[in-house]
Amino acid sequence: MHSLSLHPASVKDPVDLESEVARLEAALGVRRAELAALQEGLREFKARYAQVVGSRLAELAEVEKAIREAEGRLLGVEGGPEEEDTETDFYGGQGAGEAPVGRSLRKLFWSVAKMFHPDHAADEGEARRRHTVMAEASRAYREGDVESLHTLLGDEGLQSFCASARGAEDPADFGARALRLELELRTIEFGIKRIRLDALHRLKLEVEAEAARGRDALALSAERIDRQIVKARRRLEHLS
Repeated sequence: MHSLSLHPASVKDPVDLESEVARLEAALGVRRAELAALQEGLREFKARYAQVVGSRLAELAEVEKAIREAEGRLLGVEGGPEEEDTETDFYGGQGAGEAPVGRSLRKLFWSVAKMFHPDHAADEGEARRRHTVMAEASRAYREGDVESLHTLLGDEGLQSFCASARGAEDPADFGARALRLELELRTIEFGIKRIRLDALHRLKLEVEAEAARGRDALALSAERIDRQIVKARRRLEHLS
């Protein structure tokens, strides 16, 4: 992933600015297509994983819950052994409720909000730019993406871009267009990075690598879970 710089003074000549806009538009086209392909591939794999493996994990979880309840009745404990109030994630990734929304993350998010909130904008154009940044900051906060929040907070060029009161973008103002395109490209690259770091995406790559070697990793996982279900049901029968 290449590094972006949002410094208006970095390119001054109008011809250079026009060339930079053309380069950014071309890069955006490539990265948009890459992001769309990653998103589609992940959606397809998630559906397949849920059907082949996730449904079996759900069944196993239900049987194991029944076992705990049966053990609790035998021990005279209402409801069985105490369970943690957590949501089971059958996709192999981090559950939505597991994002580390601790005090330090909230403090970091509010630092970004203090710097980029649209309420601080001088005009509608600046408010739109600030809104784009805050949308990315909100996404990072929800997902516990500390690195992205630090990046937003420490990007002086981005701060300068949002603070400059340019009003509505003039199509002939290649400097403003270049800044807008760089911000959009940055947001798309954040999206690509998020998918590549996703646990389910990593599992998808592992399954594809196994498929290249002639092994159906999901089918093998399903067979293993089926054996666990059979074993668990037998245990439940002995407890009933």
